[in-house]
Amino acid sequence: MYEVLEELGFSKLEQKVYAAALKLGVAPVLEISKEAKLNRVTVHSILERFEHLGLVRSIYEGKRRRIAIESPAELSRMLDEERALLERKQNVLGKAMIDLMDEFRSTQRGLQVRTFQGAKGFEQMATDALSAQTELLEFANIDNLYSVIGEFIEEGYLPVKYTRKVETKFLFVETPFAHEYIQKRYMDPPEAAPMEARFVDHSSFPIDSFFAIYDEKLSILSPSTQDGIIIEDSQVVAALRPFFYFVWNATPSTYRNRPSSAAE
Repeated sequence: MYEVLEELGFSKLEQKVYAAALKLGVAPVLEISKEAKLNRVTVHSILERFEHLGLVRSIYEGKRRRIAIESPAELSRMLDEERALLERKQNVLGKAMIDLMDEFRSTQRGLQVRTFQGAKGFEQMATDALSAQTELLEFANIDNLYSVIGEFIEEGYLPVKYTRKVETKFLFVETPFAHEYIQKRYMDPPEAAPMEARFVDHSSFPIDSFFAIYDEKLSILSPSTQDGIIIEDSQVVAALRPFFYFVWNATPSTYRNRPSSAAE
């Protein structure tokens, strides 16, 4: 039981109080404190919090107060409420992210370098790209990136990208999955963000990583090592953007779901 309660976020003291209350069913605070082997003041404070969460309730017989444990099913309800609250916070943050990023950028001067590691780091990098004020330019082996954060792309990245209508030019290493990815995520859904995709042969461009250029940023992800870096510098981006367009203009267009507002 204690392992489960710990996973649910209960402190060591809270675990002892909950276990004691569950064992006794209905009991005065003093009995619960004896069962938990904790002082009465500590137990009283924890029970007040439990009552606020709906895990216990007070029963009064005259002036005598007893604590009744609620069904453990209330733990599930508590998690549902926490999940709903987290979703509301994520929605609020998502709507405010562009303004927050603008404010952050206004305080930055010179070359800015941030490093990331692992799937969670890649997710942070992808989320940063969604704040782009310019068109996203992506040069990538999508197979490798999807193998690391495919679930996040489907459930976290694409829905936000669709909502914000972030425009993208894709230069993908040509693979069956790359074509399937574009078709199913950008061509088929009517709500998809605007994009154009072109494909390069792996023998000509043997890249296994992911590069993205947006605003004044260069984002590089290496799925094989699960390392990533975002460089923010206008001169670096100004030097690399022409290289992207050099390859882009030499490659025939394959997919385009609607006209882009950005000039090539």
